[in-house]
This record gives sequence, C-alpha cells and structure tokens, in this order.
Amino acid sequence: MRVEVKVDREWLRRWRDYFTEYYDIGGVEKKVREAISFTKHYVEDSIIAVSGGKDSMTMLHIIYNNISHDITVFHWDHGPWLMPRHIENEILDNIRRIAPKAKLIVKKYAYGANPRSRIDYVKWYKAFFKTLEEMGVKYHLLGIRAEESSNRGARGSIVRKRKWIEVYPVYYFTWRDVWAYVFKHNVPVPRTYFMYAKMLGWSRARLTTFHDQEFMKYGSPNIDSIILWRNKHTTR
Repeated sequence: MRVEVKVDREWLRRWRDYFTEYYDIGGVEKKVREAISFTKHYVEDSIIAVSGGKDSMTMLHIIYNNISHDITVFHWDHGPWLMPRHIENEILDNIRRIAPKAKLIVKKYAYGANPRSRIDYVKWYKAFFKTLEEMGVKYHLLGIRAEESSNRGARGSIVRKRKWIEVYPVYYFTWRDVWAYVFKHNVPVPRTYFMYAKMLGWSRARLTTFHDQEFMKYGSPNIDSIILWRNKHTTR
C-alpha cells in the first residue's frame, strides 16, 4: 500500500524562503566549514550512522560533498512495526540520492517484525549496540546535536566508548541551522517531517520510531496516532 503524504505547497514554499534566507544571515555556512574542518580527521576507519532524519542526512550531505565519497554509511532498519515501510523505503532512496558512491550497509532489526517491539525496547538496545560492536571500526559519526537535551549538551563533540569513539559533526548546529541547510542544499528528508512541522512546529518535527511506547512520556505515540493512524495496527 502506497501512503501519500499531502503537503501544503504554499506553506512549505514560505518556510523554504525563510530558512534559505536564514542560512545566509544566521552564520550557517561558518558552522558548515567548522564541521568540515573538525570531521575530516575522523572519516578514515569510520561508519557514518544515518537514521534518515534531518540531522543525520545533513551530516551525510556535508561529509559526502566536502570530505570524501569513499565512506561507509550504516543504516539501522527498525522493522515494520517501528518504521512504516513507505518511510523506510523513502529513507533508503534519500541516502542513495545524497551519497550514490558510498558503501551502504543496512542491518535489519529481526525483532522489529514483531508487534511487541513497540513495547519491549530493551531488546532493541541490546540488538542495536551488539550490531555496532560487530562493525569493528574506530569511529562512529552520528548526527547528534547538543541542543537536543541537557545530557547531549554535556557530552561534547567527541565521546569515547568502550569499543569505539563517537564523533558528532553537527553537534553545534541548532534545529534552525539544520533546516536552513536542508532547504539551502535541497537535502532530501522524509515527507512526514512536514506533517509534524505543521502540527508541532519546526523545532519539534522529528523522525524516530513510530507508535513506540518508549517515547510515551513525550506524547509521541499520541501524535503518531493522528498523523500516521493508518500504520498504528499494520506493518505496511
């Protein structure tokens, strides 16, 4: 089943104009240059972890277009109960559009085909970090930003883990910087973002696992049930 995402084009055009203007007056290009200078030292022996969300796609676009085409992109497929298939397919298409010459590794969460995956998220963490450990590379480049939470803000742009080192190229980008980059450079992102942005605002528009009880305290499953109600009880 193909799910059409209807977007108010005039509304989107006005916001595109705003963010494109902000790119030039908000100092975004300076942050991009700083991200390039910082990240180029860590691209060798690394994976570029790309969820498909705006932050990781911005990171991928910066690295691929300014540092190297010879990169390895890692994408975690959460499975049909956590990530509707039309969104997952769109994400993979977007990654290939941004980085057509990159090596793309997709690992599927086996338990993601079970409806209980929306509730039993401890299994998800165990499977995910085991997969990361098996990658066996020194650096993991992630689209984490300091602004997203106080915990992330306290980490710094490099975090040493037991088995690898995490590097955050867009760590100092604000949500406005990211959207400005997306619109300025026509970075493809899932169209569901625009539905969330219109309902919640651009600062809260996000891409994460859907109908996921782990995020109930943030109200996310309730919003998902309004915007993606067709996917609440289906894996399509």
